[in-house]
Amino acid sequence: MPMTDIADVRAAFTAAADVFSGPLYRHWCTLAGAETGPDDRTFTAFAAYGLDFANWQAAQRLLRATSEELRTLDPSRPLASYYPVLHGTLPPDGRSYQLWTELLRDRRGPIGRRLQERPLPLNDPQAGVRMLRLVTEHLQTVYAERVVVDLVAVGAAAGLELVADSFEPDLLAGHHIASRRGYDLHPLHPREDGVLDRMLSQLEPEQTEAQARVLRAARLVDEQDIVVSRRDAFQVVAAEGFGFGRLPIVFGSSFLCMVDDRRQMDDLMRARHAEGIWVADEAVGVLAEVSDSTVLRDVDPMSRATRLAHYRAGELIAEVVQVA
Repeated sequence: MPMTDIADVRAAFTAAADVFSGPLYRHWCTLAGAETGPDDRTFTAFAAYGLDFANWQAAQRLLRATSEELRTLDPSRPLASYYPVLHGTLPPDGRSYQLWTELLRDRRGPIGRRLQERPLPLNDPQAGVRMLRLVTEHLQTVYAERVVVDLVAVGAAAGLELVADSFEPDLLAGHHIASRRGYDLHPLHPREDGVLDRMLSQLEPEQTEAQARVLRAARLVDEQDIVVSRRDAFQVVAAEGFGFGRLPIVFGSSFLCMVDDRRQMDDLMRARHAEGIWVADEAVGVLAEVSDSTVLRDVDPMSRATRLAHYRAGELIAEVVQVA
């Protein structure tokens, strides 16, 4: 069985306390980072399920697995009273930490098995709003008339970003969206049992607005019968005839950070004879690997940024970068 040093556990939670924005996780991480005594095995026992407390992300994984487990249990469970996303209203206190650690001990097996599952992305449509907002502003500067576009989401997960224009009425206003297509090697289907709960468990307990966005987007995707196909996004863009007769807008959030060659999409768009736009929403550190934009200089690598690259006949005719 893998061994975990309690000092590593405390260091991971201490670091995580500076990452989370909401008070409940920050409170728990602060206490876990300072915890001593026989309660230590509450955390080290999860080494048997492959949880290695080498960095703060391990604490994040355990908290997300906790949230996922809590969503499957009786909603009247006392710990839910501290989760605004579960209609809880109580502020963080010592009792909340006690209830959390009790849940970790009582439900160690189910929580541990959740840690071993493939992690799911949140797929927050807000990232799609940022990308389509940048596209809308760019189209206004380049074209005087209506443009017929294909929206192509890569690394689309459940395809929630494909309905981002429903959240802001001015997005792509005046242009015609001919199709909405999503591609992902591991597509998500929110109607399948447990999938939406797993996605929502990526949220912090206080992110009620984000939860409402995701739920609304999931309904819109269902109502509009948007399908995310299990295909390699690079192969889709490289296929002969891709985007023919229309302006393809290829966009992806947290897509580049998951691929080996972060310049590949730019290379494929540049290799096309036709016109196309590629938009990526990523951490600044990731985008800095594909762009020399001065906007990215001296910015925290963990900050969020959106980059638009417009290609025509093999040339980069425009690059626009915005830091969130």
